[in-house]
Order: sequence, then C-alpha cells, then structure tokens
Amino acid sequence: MMHVLAHWGARSLGPPSPEEELRPGWLAGALRIAFPPTATGTSVEFRVDDEHASLVDGEVVCGAADTPAAVVTADAAGFYRLVVDRDLDAVSITGSTRAVRDALAALPARPTSASDATASPVSR
Repeated sequence: MMHVLAHWGARSLGPPSPEEELRPGWLAGALRIAFPPTATGTSVEFRVDDEHASLVDGEVVCGAADTPAAVVTADAAGFYRLVVDRDLDAVSITGSTRAVRDALAALPARPTSASDATASPVSR
C-alpha cells in the first residue's frame, strides 16, 4: 500500500522543477519508495544528474551496479516521467530496454483516467 500512496503523491505533486535542489542520496530513497522489493533477476543502474543508484534483483543499491543490464540516464524531471508516467522517451537507456520495462512492471498500476490520478488512493 505504501508504494501506491507514494505514486499517488508523486502524481499529485508533479515533477521537480529545475530550480529545486534535491538532497544528496535522494535517488536511492526515491527508488526504495517507488519500487516494491520484487525479484526481477536483472539490474538497472540509474544516473540522474549527479546521483547514481541501482536496482539489483529488486533491491536498491546506492551507487553503480557491478554489471547492469541497462543504464538509465536522465535529469530529475525525466526520472519522474519514467517512474510515474512509464515514459521511456524521457530518459536515455544504454543496454537492455527490456530490463527497464521489467523493472517498471513491478510498479503499482497507473490510473486509467485523469480523475483516478487525483482521487485519494484510500477511496479506491
């Protein structure tokens, strides 16, 4: 349920603005909140601005992965669009796009309409 609430909150707040200063370590925390610990059998490294964190078999690792199947590079707004909107075009992917899609498949389901996106997750 916590991951569903986190995604609802992210959709409600929108992407970070370019002026927002994010605290060091925010990327690993965002991955922990967004992705439930689900064994995927793959690893995806995320490079967002100066931050690096990875999903390795469903677990969050601070920093680079040893042998990632894919490396996702983006700015904070692109990372938001990837995780919240599942927009692969918002990021640059080196390696296996399938590994990124598999990681995204572990995320809570997206709302099917605009009214679902703003409705309280508790009322669903």
